[in-house]
Parts: sequence; structure tokens; C-alpha cells
Amino acid sequence: MMIVDLIDEVDFKEKMLGVGAPVKDCQTLEEVDSALKVWANDAPQNISVIQSACSELEATGATILPDVHVVIKNFLKIPS
Repeated sequence: MMIVDLIDEVDFKEKMLGVGAPVKDCQTLEEVDSALKVWANDAPQNISVIQSACSELEATGATILPDVHVVIKNFLKIPS
């Protein structure tokens, strides 16, 4: 049996909740992405908060599910 560290949608939501983002457990990844974009647009300093959290997730070296990785990469591309 192989055990892999994996970052999925639930882990991503938990990380965003942990930094104070206005997301909910029941939201889809697309809804979370939209909520984060609105949060970032409302207060530009939130971009760096999101980017820092995304960088921390990437730095773990865990496997990130492709859908989650797309969201992370898109936020990391936004100039802060």
C-alpha cells in the first residue's frame, strides 16, 4: 500500500479559511475561486495573503490535485 501526501479541494478550503478568506466548506472549488477573487478585489492586500497561503501549500511537496493546482497557479500569477 502506497501512502501519498495529497492536497485536495478540502485541504485548499481549509487553508483559505485559516487565513481568513470568506469561503465555506460547502462551496465547490469554482465557487471558492470566485469568492477569493472578490475578496482580493475588495482589498488588494488580500492578494498577498492568498499568494502566501498558496505558496505554503506548494512548499509542502505534497501532490496537489490538478484542479486545485490550476487555482493555486492562477493566484500566484497575480501581481501583488
